Amino acid sequence: MTRFINYCGLRLEYEYVPKNIKNAYIRIKKDGEISVTTPLSYTGEMADSFVEQKAEWIFRKLADFEKAHENMPDDGFYDGKTAYILGHEYTLKFERGSRFEAFVEDGNIVVLARYGDENLKPKYINWLSEAAKPVFENSLTRMLELAKEYKIERPEIYVRNMTSRWGSCNTDKHRIGLNVQMMKAEMRCIDHVVLHELIHFVYPDHSAKFYSVLDKLMPDWRERKNMLETKWQDGIR
Repeated sequence: MTRFINYCGLRLEYEYVPKNIKNAYIRIKKDGEISVTTPLSYTGEMADSFVEQKAEWIFRKLADFEKAHENMPDDGFYDGKTAYILGHEYTLKFERGSRFEAFVEDGNIVVLARYGDENLKPKYINWLSEAAKPVFENSLTRMLELAKEYKIERPEIYVRNMTSRWGSCNTDKHRIGLNVQMMKAEMRCIDHVVLHELIHFVYPDHSAKFYSVLDKLMPDWRERKNMLETKWQDGIR
């Protein structure tokens, strides 16, 4: 259900979602969509009041997303474009080939492809995903050693091209999903995400106990997280 309030002459529209929960919360997506989830006991007017109380914070977040969007690189995939692998900057170099192939050479990521191939970007992401698998497995080995006191059994890793998350954890299937986009970042940032997901096998939620373990094992995780979210953006998704 869509509702809205007027705040200082500005219309603030949001998706109203009543659920069987204890506390109301607000989620703002990067595209500016706002959803407000409230306990079933809330009325629409109560939800409006809650949004009004949080309106200044909401507008700040929307402004942050807009600024980030303006600074984002273009999403094209073309000869001469800057791309990143493991924190290093490269230039895409397109050459004619009988089939798709990619490799790193002399500061370039050379992409071989047939003329007129319109699926180069997804093929590149697949290539990057294959390259990421041993890198992520290496990180997993080291982070399991770092967290060895918690006796976490080695999980299975799968690589996906995610749009809004760096990783995910399925405790039932004992699997970790990792975003191929992390392959663009330095190893220390990849380690942060892998360790984060591993700790979910100890504490499935984001409780204070979860963060106490993360703080203990990786005191600078906030710095690593910030680097991951702000550096090595090349728009190839």
